[in-house]
Amino acid sequence: MIRLQHSHVRILSMAAVAVLGLGVGAAVAVDGSRWGARDPVTQCAAIGASTALDSNAVTALVRCEREQATASDELWLVEDFSVQIGAARPHKGREELMTMADSDTSKSVHSLRGAWTWVVCRDPKAVAYSGGDPARNCGQARVAKAEGACWVTSFGTWRCNMTGPAAAREVGYPPPR
Repeated sequence: MIRLQHSHVRILSMAAVAVLGLGVGAAVAVDGSRWGARDPVTQCAAIGASTALDSNAVTALVRCEREQATASDELWLVEDFSVQIGAARPHKGREELMTMADSDTSKSVHSLRGAWTWVVCRDPKAVAYSGGDPARNCGQARVAKAEGACWVTSFGTWRCNMTGPAAAREVGYPPPR
């Protein structure tokens, strides 16, 4: 049994609030130069619900949901993105294909299907240290049958996300710029 003093509980509670609060704030911009790559899209544009969705908007919104620098020092990028946008349909609530954070269930949803290539880059210094070519520090995996949706949030902006199975990752590619 672990016993915590009251002061430790207070510190742990404050730490939990701080960690939980990270998910609420704005995403932090990430500089891709560390990997020799373009910057990932980590900050979503505020596209109002009255704006008609097109493939450029959906691409930007999916990228900001999916691209990231991980805790294990990998850079994940979405490249070669293609998408088909379905007609507006009613929100299905809990029966939706994916979780739609902050969704306004009274608003329509657009189903998505498409494909992209995951590009996963490692720090060039780490690649060189392990005997690899630091100029070819990325791997690629095609996601050929992705599905997802775009929905309106309770704040009146569009949000989009997609997911799908990825093929085996092939290594030895230069980073996208």
